Amino acid sequence: MNNMNKLFSIIMAGYLAVSLVSCEDKEGSGGKEIANAPYVLSLGITSNGNTAYYVVTTDDLMKGTISAANNNGLEQNGYRDYEQGGQTIYSIGGLGVTNVIGIVRGPDGFLHEKGDFVFNNTLNAFTSVDGNQMVGIEVPGNKQSGDKLTFYTVDNNSVAITKTVNTTPVFPMDQNEWPSISGMCYSDGNIYVTYFPMSPVTYETAYMDTAFVAVYSYPEMTFKTLMKDRRIGPAGSWNAFNGIFKVESGDMYVMGNSAIANGFSQSGTTHAGFIRIPKGETMFDGYHFDFEAATNGLKPAHIKYVGNGIVFAEVSTVNPQTAADRWLDRDLKCCIIDLNNKTVTDVEGIPVHNGNGGRRFSVLVDGGYVYCPVTTSEGTYIYRVDPSTAKAERGAKIATTFVAGFFRLN
Repeated sequence: MNNMNKLFSIIMAGYLAVSLVSCEDKEGSGGKEIANAPYVLSLGITSNGNTAYYVVTTDDLMKGTISAANNNGLEQNGYRDYEQGGQTIYSIGGLGVTNVIGIVRGPDGFLHEKGDFVFNNTLNAFTSVDGNQMVGIEVPGNKQSGDKLTFYTVDNNSVAITKTVNTTPVFPMDQNEWPSISGMCYSDGNIYVTYFPMSPVTYETAYMDTAFVAVYSYPEMTFKTLMKDRRIGPAGSWNAFNGIFKVESGDMYVMGNSAIANGFSQSGTTHAGFIRIPKGETMFDGYHFDFEAATNGLKPAHIKYVGNGIVFAEVSTVNPQTAADRWLDRDLKCCIIDLNNKTVTDVEGIPVHNGNGGRRFSVLVDGGYVYCPVTTSEGTYIYRVDPSTAKAERGAKIATTFVAGFFRLN
């Protein structure tokens, strides 16, 4: 296990110091698996310092208790992160676990594991090209470990690696410090990789004034150009894969986070915000949304694109952030961000809460609503948010320490 993974273990241990909610079996609400139940959640349950993952289903997100009781769902050991491609949910190993397992709905209507392939190392990012293909990237842990990237193409239907490219240099991503990958996106024949320079030894982030995006051709995976912009700070945040996302037009937005509470060692001189890359292009356009100016200095911590220019976000209320706040990901409020009108609206009905730190934002967009699990001293509950009104309603309880993944399978 490399130093970054050891650090992540320490950080996650702090985040997950929560007592396990007792499991309550609710027929039809996640306590017992139901055929063709559309909603899929990965429950990260921590006990005595060890975390196990249970992938469960439910047909109702707004009442009852969703749990892993009575052998409901699939148990998965080792650190797990999750990403969906088409009708396959990928369970991605981390912290020394290098295998990936596909989760699909079988002809019987229940969840099944399909495929179990192994990467050379833990994936640094994994994203969808279309409904049939995924692309993953591996970066060596440091300069001494190697100077080549490895790209993998994975087929969603067979749940297998169909192509590996291991000849692409890490350079120029390593020209300042070693790259920490913060996101990856496909658009119109290109793969866009956001990253920020971070010391693999001290985890310091000295370069806080620039957003970096490396562009590679697809499917050749050859380097095309390195994009830089100083209107925002570093793209994304550590291990949350939130640096870049694509909207309906194929255009992409890059988020600058620059929050000490989400992994950076210091604040920069540029504000957190959003800039844009037109579909398939290799330069930014004139769009710039200064998020800090619109919120009196706050920073977005976790984001999920909803559609029609709307983003659902957890926003840090800690202002200013100091060195004592590093990695803590605490005191978050939920907001609706309108990229078109450059506005930020607080969501009514969700309490201020702590986040899950360095992992993907586990929320679901379905039927015009956003479903967001929130953990407080009362336990973990799903909140259903109407983005058009910025109001939330509390729904089902979840018997878990945290939610590692949240999806819908048809």
